[in-house]
Amino acid sequence: MLAISLPWTKEDNVDVRSMLRSVKDMGLDAVEFGYTLTQAQVEEMIPLMKEMGIKAASVHNFSPIPNDRPSPRHVSNYYRLTAVDEEERISAVQWTNHSIDTAARAGAPVVVIHAGMIELGDPRSPELLNLYKEGKVNAPEFAAARAKLLEERERVKGPHLEALIKSLNVVMRYAQTKNVKIGLETRYYPTEIPDYKEIGELLNRYRGQGMGYWHDVGHAEVNSRLGITPHEQYLKSYGRNLIGVHLHGVLALRDHNAPFYGDFGLEAVLPYFKKDMIRVIESRFGSFDQLKNAVVKLKEIFNS
Repeated sequence: MLAISLPWTKEDNVDVRSMLRSVKDMGLDAVEFGYTLTQAQVEEMIPLMKEMGIKAASVHNFSPIPNDRPSPRHVSNYYRLTAVDEEERISAVQWTNHSIDTAARAGAPVVVIHAGMIELGDPRSPELLNLYKEGKVNAPEFAAARAKLLEERERVKGPHLEALIKSLNVVMRYAQTKNVKIGLETRYYPTEIPDYKEIGELLNRYRGQGMGYWHDVGHAEVNSRLGITPHEQYLKSYGRNLIGVHLHGVLALRDHNAPFYGDFGLEAVLPYFKKDMIRVIESRFGSFDQLKNAVVKLKEIFNS
């Protein structure tokens, strides 16, 4: 199944029927419910998809966006399953379960989750990323900044992992009652959970309850470029647990371009993504024509 995450434009309040029509015009007949969809958009999408012959490939937590109270964070990180604040952690569980309900209603087999983050200063790791952007990736100060960040992450991660396990114990049980799998996604920032090792630990704990590995090519590539974990190491280690992938292009440290646009050789990792997997284009910066061209190329590669 080849799908695209909605909305694929940077404008979040796009007309639902227009979004779905653009999917058909790209040559696709499956979508992922993205994490910027409102409750009203979700309610409109489900019957329209049936009318237009479009399948639900996956749901990206949180979908719909939580609307119980405002959050200063990006919508993909509205509440954290890793929160040590119990009120926030419970809200994260409740809204994740709401996304599972969306998947069950729409017929999507998987909910993709951002598992959380370690609270360690600015979560975007600006010192490390800025050094990379300044071309200092091979400089001693870059190696020192990376080592310091990873050491601090290791030192303070314990309570957040404990909170995550407490959250997932509830989420995984609920997902089983709805016959929905949970896709544990590769993360972008070094302070996010899970890192490479934690993916394996969480899969070992929850694989039997329906958790699989969801590979994000952009996130893994950024980790590789920062010298944290080589891209293909994720796929070689967790390939047998793969249930889905987010496909996009990468330019320097900016991902979510249209597939094949940027400086990342996407073709090198495509053989890992077999025909029985869910393959979702996740682009926020690609134009319609770029995405349509990418769909043609991906279909040629996957069907060869």
